[in-house]
Amino acid sequence: MTAQKTFLYDDHIRLGGKMVEFAGWELPVMYSSIIEEHMAVREAAGLFDVSHMGEIVIKGRGARTSLQRLIPTDMGKLEKGKSVYTCFLNEQGGVIDDLFIFMLSDNEYYLVVNAATTEKDIQWLMQNCKTNVAIQDVSAATAKIDIQGPQSYAILQKIIKDDRLEGLKRFYFFTGTYKGQPVLISQTGYTGEFGYELFCINNVASGLWNDLLEAGKEYGLKPAGLGARDTLRLESCYSLYGHELTDTITPVEGGIGFVVSAQSEYIARDIIEKQKAQGAPRQIICLEMLDKAIPRSQYQVLYNNQDIGYITSGGFSPVFKKGIAMALVTSGVVSAGDEVAIVIRDKISPAKVVKRPFYKYSGKKFQ
Repeated sequence: MTAQKTFLYDDHIRLGGKMVEFAGWELPVMYSSIIEEHMAVREAAGLFDVSHMGEIVIKGRGARTSLQRLIPTDMGKLEKGKSVYTCFLNEQGGVIDDLFIFMLSDNEYYLVVNAATTEKDIQWLMQNCKTNVAIQDVSAATAKIDIQGPQSYAILQKIIKDDRLEGLKRFYFFTGTYKGQPVLISQTGYTGEFGYELFCINNVASGLWNDLLEAGKEYGLKPAGLGARDTLRLESCYSLYGHELTDTITPVEGGIGFVVSAQSEYIARDIIEKQKAQGAPRQIICLEMLDKAIPRSQYQVLYNNQDIGYITSGGFSPVFKKGIAMALVTSGVVSAGDEVAIVIRDKISPAKVVKRPFYKYSGKKFQ
């Protein structure tokens, strides 16, 4: 099957983007270098095309009740103009997908889901939301551009003139306009930096993308690809579906136990509440390499010569200039300060367990 292209594909080619296939889409892995793009986001700003993500609208009198049954997060945390990070659970407590829910009104919600799981998510919603609910997949009509980094506000306010932009708090959103077209602007992101996610119709994506690049030149804005997106989220210890989260890994095991807050019934509540109270069989730990080796997904983790788990995500950290990783291991075996061994191509490399996250979100914002 031919990979899909976003409406920004020609812009990526013009900018010299190195294209790869990801989740059925052709997307830029980088333009200049992963490290350069990564550091631009940490120190100035980066621009990402994430139009491959899925967007689903759920509306109707039964929308709120139906969603509450599918997620372990208290829907009471939501209000009009606010979003929440959560996950869909299967009957065994595994994660079907992690997602953001944006509350448009009491009876209408905008869901942002992973590209590879969009179809699965829609089937799950249709299976479980049967009364007074309409489900609409708007992914094909929607482009998504993320501007991330401390200079994001200074750049975006040059393109979108709206008083609501300056005071927008984290996880809140509003619908502004760009050249007469609606743009949903959310103060969220996946990089560990202050920034915005912009949702618009496909036809205006290229104009918005290029206007932002032009406005950001004086601030050090760079287009950034999938490579930097992954290293940024790894430094920030953000769980990635298919790695820290899967159909067989619960949110408590996968490092997002903080999403468990619902007081009402939801699928697999008995399993999740027990793990939250008593601990899960496995846990995500953070590792820093003690040599120059680079840890990768699926590498085995040993402690006292015993297999305790495996690397879920790993790579080189541009900020800390060393190999870092998250690993899913048996709970309670190791703690911060302990030394473990990573099996890399039949060789042993030492690593130290450290507290999470490697890089802490500061919300740093330059005017």
